[in-house]
Amino acid sequence: MLNCHDRRSLSPFRATRTESSPESSPLSSTPNEQAPIDSAALDARARFEAARQKLRAAFDALDAALDRQADRALEQADRLAEFAALQEDRSRLALELETVHQRARALEAANGEAARRIERAAAVVRAVLTDDSAEVVEPLAEAAAAEPHASREA
Repeated sequence: MLNCHDRRSLSPFRATRTESSPESSPLSSTPNEQAPIDSAALDARARFEAARQKLRAAFDALDAALDRQADRALEQADRLAEFAALQEDRSRLALELETVHQRARALEAANGEAARRIERAAAVVRAVLTDDSAEVVEPLAEAAAAEPHASREA
């Protein structure tokens, strides 16, 4: 992107003015020679200078507007990148949350099964402590019937 200084150096108006020497200018005068002052030429020169200054101001305004637009585009790109990162984090966290919920459900099921087994074992222990042999045989048979594969796993 050209900045306003680059545009000015490319301007043909700027080059003709800076390249001209004081001797070659029709408006310049030496102390010994007094050139006749042409009011029409001075008026044309003043209009030319005013137009050149307006053009320079327009280029400066355009350059500033382009800079602002580029800044806004960069800010928008940054916001979009941040939004994409947040969406990715949200997806990852949702997946982690679902995994944690599944593990919690599995732990609750295991806890319920452990509570049932403990209750059965406590019933057997109570039966043994009361020394009632008939009641001891029944809970043991019920426990064995309810868990035929559980005793193989252990």
